[in-house]
Amino acid sequence: MGAPETMVAYLYKPGFDDLIRVDDYPVQKPRKGEVLCKVLVCGVCHSDVAILNGYTADSRTYVLGHEVCATPIVLGEDVDPSIKIGHRYAIQLINGCTHALKPHQAAALQGVGLGGPGGYADYITVPGNLLVPVPDNVPDKVAAIAADAGTTAYNAVVNTGQVKAGDKVLIIGVGGLGHLAVQYAILQGAEVYVCDLKPEARRLGLELGAVKAFSLVELSAAVSAPDPFTVHVVVDFAVSAQTFSLGLSALVGEGDHYPTDPRYVLVGVSGDNLVFTSGEALFSAIQIRANLYGPRSATEAALELFANGSVKARVTAEPIENVNKIIDELRAYEVSGRKVLQINELEF
Repeated sequence: MGAPETMVAYLYKPGFDDLIRVDDYPVQKPRKGEVLCKVLVCGVCHSDVAILNGYTADSRTYVLGHEVCATPIVLGEDVDPSIKIGHRYAIQLINGCTHALKPHQAAALQGVGLGGPGGYADYITVPGNLLVPVPDNVPDKVAAIAADAGTTAYNAVVNTGQVKAGDKVLIIGVGGLGHLAVQYAILQGAEVYVCDLKPEARRLGLELGAVKAFSLVELSAAVSAPDPFTVHVVVDFAVSAQTFSLGLSALVGEGDHYPTDPRYVLVGVSGDNLVFTSGEALFSAIQIRANLYGPRSATEAALELFANGSVKARVTAEPIENVNKIIDELRAYEVSGRKVLQINELEF
């Protein structure tokens, strides 16, 4: 099976708030070690919103979209022979380090749909080593979010946050990633609490097994009460000056309330200045850890947990033509769970 010379694609272009549709965008032929894939589903992410809002100040024009489930149709030279045409794969957005390659441009900003070719198109050409096999019973739309939301949330909880049995964990932001993080933390044996602005998000957190759900006002009252609310780990998907301050307060207690080995995991992207002094670090022993994406093992673990039913994703699929509408919904924080774009159907 081959591919046409051109395709429909939705591009990020500097200076534009919406994605630009191009009906005759060239299909890139695979080079050595690369695979040309037909895109089945691509998830829409708050990272896309940040890019369109100018957060990265990116001067490049490229196809956006980094939560991709796809099927190979053409293999380049020297591609791993285990990769099979017609099978389904989740595509990792990066594989390897994320340090800055040049000022203000980390390796992640060379990745799939974040500078490199993305999934808001009919076809995508990527290195073969980014393809992770999808179990048969995992739907396309769930496999797509495993490529980012599943990977990032799993890595934040299990690897970066090192959540373990007996930990009390506060998840701030029960959205596309946070609702997965709640489930991962519970599977680790933690006692989970959630905080979110939206009542429906707080209800979702409770449905998924959280012990208690706080609004920001309620969390502020709880951490400043005579018998203060404290946790061992905070995983912050919202990341603002306000959530950071409240989250730090939940990691600081006195006497019997003082949590051991307190960890704060930053996952969300924010332009806010987050204040944490060296003295606070020394005397509180709080560890501030940033989480960007995750290794291949995290993607494999996310897919396996989806496959065996241990973790359930809240995912809604819409046609690719709705991409700018969904971007606007994300801007307005109107999306519960995760939204994905149905681009092609798998042909047998």
